[in-house]
Amino acid sequence: MQNDLVQDIALLLSYTMQDFPDVEKMKSPIPEVSKEGISIKNTMYKTPVLRKMHLELAEINNMRILHCVLFPDVHYKLPIFGCDIVANEKTVTAAIVDVSPVHGVPETFYNSIRDISNKVSFNGKRPLPLWGDEIFSPYCKFTSLKEEEDMANFYCIVLHYLNLYRQAVLDTKRDTFWVDVMKRIDDQTWYCKSQKRNDKTRGILKSWFDEEFADMYMNEVLFDEPDIKSIPSPSFEGPY
Repeated sequence: MQNDLVQDIALLLSYTMQDFPDVEKMKSPIPEVSKEGISIKNTMYKTPVLRKMHLELAEINNMRILHCVLFPDVHYKLPIFGCDIVANEKTVTAAIVDVSPVHGVPETFYNSIRDISNKVSFNGKRPLPLWGDEIFSPYCKFTSLKEEEDMANFYCIVLHYLNLYRQAVLDTKRDTFWVDVMKRIDDQTWYCKSQKRNDKTRGILKSWFDEEFADMYMNEVLFDEPDIKSIPSPSFEGPY
């Protein structure tokens, strides 16, 4: 069941990413890595609204890892969608899903997320690390999963969060007001920097490969920060 959950959510995420309007496949800095029982595959897409959609699937001996993040273009008032699963042959040791806030996300979006979040709780709820408290929403679900009911509920909440996120992407309008854009750049940058403070991920990559590879993978594959150089000169059109 654990491996089925990883596979089922990977298929759900992959299908959703490829179903966005005007989607294009991106070239990953590291599409695939294989080494002595370790296999990592990275698939990336982008759209005019989403600067990067990344799905990573890894297998290490009897462990399977799923990592997914959807980064909006900073000209859109959209949160960052993220989902991670770590599973072995017996259980899902960690599963997390969230829509991390950035500046300007409409309150109506989080009202809908809250309604879904309040309907689901998990027996294996885990505390967030300190760096996670600073970037995740109040509706983040972080848990271990042992029972089939919990695994089914986790799949359902990923599905519902993802459906709401997809609709938000379809409904959003481009925002070129420079101050708001810069605030979203700051929020995405802080999200990436906070994720890179995760010593567990860095330590695992370092143990599998080396420190240079771990740093490059964290900075260029997993959590590359928005490119401020790509932002046009300030526009003073806005609400003020």
